Amino acid sequence: MRISRVWISMALIAIGAVAGGCGDGQKATEHAGGQIPGAMVMDQATYESWEIGLVEMRIEKNEAFADAETSPLMAADIPGFVGLNYYFPQAELRFRTPFVAAAGTDTVSLTKRKGNAVPYIRRGTVSFTHADKEHVLPVFGPADISGGNYLWLPFTDVTSGKDSYAGGRYLDITLDAEGMVDLDFNYAYNPLCDYNAEKYNCTLPPSESHLNFAVEAGEKSFGASH
Repeated sequence: MRISRVWISMALIAIGAVAGGCGDGQKATEHAGGQIPGAMVMDQATYESWEIGLVEMRIEKNEAFADAETSPLMAADIPGFVGLNYYFPQAELRFRTPFVAAAGTDTVSLTKRKGNAVPYIRRGTVSFTHADKEHVLPVFGPADISGGNYLWLPFTDVTSGKDSYAGGRYLDITLDAEGMVDLDFNYAYNPLCDYNAEKYNCTLPPSESHLNFAVEAGEKSFGASH
């Protein structure tokens, strides 16, 4: 089954137009120390480019999920698959923030959904301000890099177990040349367990990775609608 790129693109752009308003983004929240940034400021051109990139990512992911050869879905879910569930784009949940590397290389054990643990290295933290409150989240990397080295941010929030997957969501973290992170919760995605709990055993975010507000951006739960 192939999903119409034109139809989805038009639909998501329409959604983004409603959510984005004038497309000027949100002004950064002032902080007394000037160290913890608020939402990224985007002019009209930057906003439109950001929204197009978000739309294209969602189209490509939907097409991969609709293809039986690449889909993580259970076989029974593929024939009727019409697309993943997403929140409207939220420019106020995109932040450009510095990555603060950890002083050491402490190994931590994170729990998987089926109860076993897996070692990770706490690589550092990212911080941001939302609704006049400061938030700090840990960033992890694999203890065993034989399968690749990466930076990874799992989190839960007030939507977890409601609109979004109960086991939390993930963000992939990339540093730019200045050591900054484009921390964009619109790209938050679900662990594979949400699509096929029998096949996958996903790592759960630790308690310190909980955000005490509703992150109404990124991917919603797939399992809740099945």
